[in-house]
Amino acid sequence: MAGLVVYSSFRQFRAAPAGRVGPLGIAGYRAQPIEESRPAPGFEMPSLGEDGTIALQDFAGKVVVLNFWASWCGPCRAEAPTLQRLWEEYGHRGVQFLGVNYRDDEFAAREYEREFRITYPSVFDPAGELAFEYQLIGLPSTFIIDSRGQVVYRFTGIVTEPLLRDAIQVALRRGMP
Repeated sequence: MAGLVVYSSFRQFRAAPAGRVGPLGIAGYRAQPIEESRPAPGFEMPSLGEDGTIALQDFAGKVVVLNFWASWCGPCRAEAPTLQRLWEEYGHRGVQFLGVNYRDDEFAAREYEREFRITYPSVFDPAGELAFEYQLIGLPSTFIIDSRGQVVYRFTGIVTEPLLRDAIQVALRRGMP
């Protein structure tokens, strides 16, 4: 049987193996970069595990790696160490990693961050409102936003270190004069 075809912005994304795509999860699917060129939807959401809020505008002028995740998402758990490793590598170079905890229990989400020693901030989106704004089609999903606030790449599924590194480098170069 042929695989299910997943679409993003009317462009064919890639065929996923039959039976592997869930309601909002793409189990074991290796993400490929989809080039985009649109303004990143702005937001201000509660900070996960801390008082206050975080707004996308707080990181104006930086490249932002925006990752949608949930503690119950197996593929999210698989990519968490890669995201943390690249945050440690690129954080001092004007790249801000920001998690979006999607439709999760707050306690479970904080435990996930402790388990994977996540040190970059996350916002809490229990109703999935931000996921709607970003037109999510599955978890995990990662968006690369350049320093001008434009979504440059979208990844749906487990993002690998080489692909994410390349996308970050492109976004950094786009911000250079």
